[in-house]
Amino acid sequence: MQAALLVLLLPACAQQASVKPPPEPFVFRALDLRQQDTAGRPAWELTSPEARYDITRRVAQARQPRGVIYLQGKPRYRISARSGTVIGDGQAVQLEGEVSITLLGKDPVHVRGDLVRWLPRQNLMLIDRRPVATDRSTRLRARTARFLIADDRIELRGTATLDHWDGAAGGPPPLSISTASVDWKPNNGALQAPRAVQGQRRRGTALDQTLTASGLQGNLREGFVDLLAPVQVLDGGRQGLLKADRTRWAINDQMLSSGSPFTGQVKRLKAQGARFVIDLRQSTLLVPQACALQQPDETLNAERCLWHWPSGRFDASGDVVLRRQTYKQVTRASVLQGQIGKDGTATFTAPGTRVLSRFTLPRGEQSSGPSRSAAPPVTF
Repeated sequence: MQAALLVLLLPACAQQASVKPPPEPFVFRALDLRQQDTAGRPAWELTSPEARYDITRRVAQARQPRGVIYLQGKPRYRISARSGTVIGDGQAVQLEGEVSITLLGKDPVHVRGDLVRWLPRQNLMLIDRRPVATDRSTRLRARTARFLIADDRIELRGTATLDHWDGAAGGPPPLSISTASVDWKPNNGALQAPRAVQGQRRRGTALDQTLTASGLQGNLREGFVDLLAPVQVLDGGRQGLLKADRTRWAINDQMLSSGSPFTGQVKRLKAQGARFVIDLRQSTLLVPQACALQQPDETLNAERCLWHWPSGRFDASGDVVLRRQTYKQVTRASVLQGQIGKDGTATFTAPGTRVLSRFTLPRGEQSSGPSRSAAPPVTF
């Protein structure tokens, strides 16, 4: 009986002894992956001072991975992160923690995120957490982003925002423009947003102006963004509104300009012109051609107008003609200077300049011919 029991137990013991434990991950001293393109040139590389490799799953956990992506055999992007997961021999790489992708060159661009999935064979990076792209004075941010490496294109999706500083980036941005999506080519700078955009300009912590447009196109490396028609700029504090067609924003010079006709209004005062230039640094609006102002019973036409909106100072020059319905008064001068008040009305004078005024008096009143005066005040 005991012998039979022993015979039955022996196979079971032999079976248990033959079961091997699953292989344990082990630590490499370093990770060093390198791939070449079809021409035998380096395509990309990824290294780490320490990696833990799971043989069964063919997955490597890397610490402080560093990498380089090449274009035609030359380094184009540098990559770094706190940690990374490599599948197989590099079919997919997941980078986590302070992920940085830097465009190498004279004017570097930095793309950052918390989580990046890199598919080297597809030349694709998916940035799922807080993607941000920055250069010296501009920042692009969104909820998610796709980086098509071979096409040099970053597709930002989900409330994409363009922030710009007048100088080096730092602190709250004075100007921000938001839209649903933005496509940007970091190497050549081309930028496009096909859907409606809304912008805000701040002076310190106070909101100064807001703008809207149907979309935007531009080039950040060349320093401009074109706002697509219809464009509106609203100054809520002064109750001012400007409506224009395609408008160029020179981001480095802080200038807004349009070569197409526009209309504007500050409370009761209406304006229009053939084109305009807004200097955001100097807080001035220049109408260099076909300037026209209108308010109840009065109009002014000039070749050129300049308005400094913080002070209200206004200058009109070049064949200035002021018309008032009262007595059908017409005043002509080469230059008129004045002040636009808080209520939107303007008072003009012509210091040191001769003016010509013509009146038509009602029947029964004493009539007079044209009168000349050295510097008469004119209320407009």
